[in-house]
Amino acid sequence: MDPGAKEKDAFPCTRVTGKMEVRLLTCTPDFLRVIWCAARTCYSHASPLELWEKEVPREEMLRLANRVIRSGHLSVVEHCSMTFAVAGVSRALLAQYSRHRIGISLSVQSQRHVRAQGEGENAPFPHVIPPEIAAKPEAKAVFMRQLAAAQRAYEDLLAAGIKKEDARFVLPGGAATNFVTSLNLRSLLDVYQKRVLAPGAQWEIRAMLETFAALIVAREPWLAPYFPTVGEESH
Repeated sequence: MDPGAKEKDAFPCTRVTGKMEVRLLTCTPDFLRVIWCAARTCYSHASPLELWEKEVPREEMLRLANRVIRSGHLSVVEHCSMTFAVAGVSRALLAQYSRHRIGISLSVQSQRHVRAQGEGENAPFPHVIPPEIAAKPEAKAVFMRQLAAAQRAYEDLLAAGIKKEDARFVLPGGAATNFVTSLNLRSLLDVYQKRVLAPGAQWEIRAMLETFAALIVAREPWLAPYFPTVGEESH
């Protein structure tokens, strides 16, 4: 029996990687049944309602879902959707992720309206430090000096009466942001291929998408073969 038939864990489901926090807010309750119903509708005299209410073995649903995905006829998997809350990622990641527009929706924390400031005295705004820089004390010192300088320039501009929407132009790509994103299964498969499996994928967006995939696989274990890095000890 497919593990996806088991009772689903309650929402929300959260994973934290460094400063990055990803929470699965909601998703289609039963991916397999939705995919099976949509695929069978294309080739059946029965109505979608009749198919939805039909008692079908999970093994049959799984065979059809796998055949559809492996054949590349992915329109039916677009009916499976998911929504994630993402916190503590860089604006550089946001710029990369937002290029994948088809089937992906975004609601992003606004730098126009949310003031960039640290939590403590002289602390720079929330930020993301690349691991390669964090691993080298001299490089990290350069990085932190630049963040401090950007914070001072930002504050000076605000003090001069400049609006936040213009003062933000001095903030770097490493400034942290938060967003909510919704995407369908076809979109997740596509962006995972391009930003995780493709050579040269950058560490931060790779980590985020692997987390998306891990949270979905935890609820729909039959999808694991399509997200091969999920469960790896290290990347």
